[in-house]
Amino acid sequence: MKVYITHFLLNDTDFIIASNASDVIYLANDDTMEYLNRHIERFYSEAVKVTGYEADQLNAHFIEDLRLYFKGELKQFNWPLNLAGTDFQKKIWSSLCNIPYGKAVTYSEIASLSGNKQAVRAVGGAVGANPVMIVVPCHRVIGKNGELTGFSGGLDMKRTLLAIENIKYIK
Repeated sequence: MKVYITHFLLNDTDFIIASNASDVIYLANDDTMEYLNRHIERFYSEAVKVTGYEADQLNAHFIEDLRLYFKGELKQFNWPLNLAGTDFQKKIWSSLCNIPYGKAVTYSEIASLSGNKQAVRAVGGAVGANPVMIVVPCHRVIGKNGELTGFSGGLDMKRTLLAIENIKYIK
């Protein structure tokens, strides 16, 4: 299996995207090459990493979708995803994908939807482990009191994403 890795700049932010021949497996911002390498080693240990022109060509349409999202012109991603994680994490990520554009939910609400309203901390861990930010919209999860909570891409990025979607929160 090949993993196609592209670094790109979007709105003055460095991003990295990784895909296999058909599915996106990773999307993050900032200095996440170390995290990407760990993700590939853990879940795709036999993968050959491909960068440069071949990877850039394969990932170009995903990057264009992100540009449209940041302009407010794309509200739903229809990307093929290959999300590698535990069964619990995958269940939570699936729940995140059901949060509509422009709406925020709390970790407690996600825990209730998962069938275990006591699992708020575990939900937080799963949300934080999301390998495909923005597309699996973990930025739409806020604290029970309406305040912003952690975000793997940083709180400034979370504020940006919430502003794009016109989601209100307590600062």
